[in-house]
Amino acid sequence: MSEGRDPNRLIERVDTLMRRQQEDTQRAVEEVPLLTEIVAPDVAAQSPEAAHAEKALAADIERVLVVRLIPELNKQIAGLRSELEKELRRSVREAVEHALAARKANPLKPGS
Repeated sequence: MSEGRDPNRLIERVDTLMRRQQEDTQRAVEEVPLLTEIVAPDVAAQSPEAAHAEKALAADIERVLVVRLIPELNKQIAGLRSELEKELRRSVREAVEHALAARKANPLKPGS
């Protein structure tokens, strides 16, 4: 009979741990503040210094993002340019081959 009780204890322990985990997760979600709870929605109500600091922060963030994203953009553009060059070369090669094949099929008569 003790064998029958052990699995039940194990299941009870697992259920208890799962409930605790769910409760902890729910508590953590409820405790995280929303951005609207942190930042005042009315910028006009801010002091001029706070508004200026916010604009300066926005400019700094923009500058940092541009500095970080421009190299990635350049890399992507270089890759696209390389692909376009390959495609252009292939298209030109096929056009020349087609023109030469057409010329062989219909040679010009001398004097024309």
